[in-house]
Amino acid sequence: MQIGFKRAVIVWHRRSGKDLTILAGVVVPKMLERKGTYFYIFPTYSQGKKALWDGIDRDGVKILDRIPEVLIAKKNETEMRLELKNGSALQVIGCENIDNIVGTNPVGVVFSEYPIAKAIAWDYIRPILAENGGWAIFDFTPRGMNHGWKILQQAKENDAWFYQLLTVDDTGAISKEALAEEQAQMPEDLYLQEYYLKFIDGAGTFFRHLEPCIYDDKYEQEKSKRFNIEPGKVFRLGVDLAKYQDFTVITPIDLTTFKVGPQEVFNRIDYTLQKARIESQHYRYNKAEITLDSTGVGEPIYDDLNSAKIPVRPYQFTESTRRNLLVNLQLLLEQEIIKIPNDQELLDQLRSFQYELGENGKVKIVAPEGVHDDRVFSLALACWDLPTKPIPFKSAEDQRLLKMFDSQQKKEKAQYFTGSQYLRNRGK
Repeated sequence: MQIGFKRAVIVWHRRSGKDLTILAGVVVPKMLERKGTYFYIFPTYSQGKKALWDGIDRDGVKILDRIPEVLIAKKNETEMRLELKNGSALQVIGCENIDNIVGTNPVGVVFSEYPIAKAIAWDYIRPILAENGGWAIFDFTPRGMNHGWKILQQAKENDAWFYQLLTVDDTGAISKEALAEEQAQMPEDLYLQEYYLKFIDGAGTFFRHLEPCIYDDKYEQEKSKRFNIEPGKVFRLGVDLAKYQDFTVITPIDLTTFKVGPQEVFNRIDYTLQKARIESQHYRYNKAEITLDSTGVGEPIYDDLNSAKIPVRPYQFTESTRRNLLVNLQLLLEQEIIKIPNDQELLDQLRSFQYELGENGKVKIVAPEGVHDDRVFSLALACWDLPTKPIPFKSAEDQRLLKMFDSQQKKEKAQYFTGSQYLRNRGK
């Protein structure tokens, strides 16, 4: 960048120190060289706050504290804006509010984790930099062959662009021992993506085996029939309760077929009404057993349902128990044990879940920030601790015949024992 490049694509492995290097090596020197506004753009506002504004490097030092204090005029914590004494300003921005930059005039922009940011952000910025001669850097680790991959190809084909790919073997930033431990704990595709820069579609996707599990046999008709509820069928309900802006979701599963029914979704109603709806679904589905998220605000609902003699199992959410739920659901889908409806919102939530490598190297299972996960956790609760095999279904006619058979058997047994007793008495 110091010798004149205006565009750069930096593809380095996970935990290589991309943002710290770019901030120290490019952004601050450029701010001192040319007075102006500089943007550091992250996929979300909170990610920018966590990764850069409040971020701490591997030596335990806040990343922004690496900027010499003598250069700094002031910091605005609310706007995540830092001004230098020469009049230049650096602002951390989230892509969810990218349209707010219209009318601004940045002369230098960094797109951090560009593949998971909104691609349209570059469309907003590009004409501004073209007019004022500003520069842009895109830094990331691969996330499949999306707009991040495309901009790398653009850099490779254009001599005016700089690009660089550094794998873990190139940097030596992570010891072989730590790397071996990472490999043992991660899916192979994710490991190759994060440390060897392989552009593999779906490498970080958690639920990867959905298509064979989707049924679409007149889904709307099934929905209107309230999921084919017959006497003799055994159901279970999974209930994920609303938190803040989330939705309460009730998911039924037919334990005689392992087929998941249409989800009931609602929000912004008080807990008395939520409890009433859960009770209503319990009776609608043949007095179904309920597995309920009893964490925090869910505890009083669990207590009330339990007091009403409704069969309800509490499930406390922690980082560990959430993971257990998701892994169990993943296995059920991969082994095609359950069937799920062709419900676009449910499928979108399932497809959004990703493996994510945390700052400490721990692999987490997360939905992208700002994406709801309540449908998935409701489904996971319904499928928790399923029987090893579907429960045999006894239709109303089957039950009638069995009742007649049992009655006849009892009658014949009574006649037999009465006759046997008569013969024994006579023998005496």
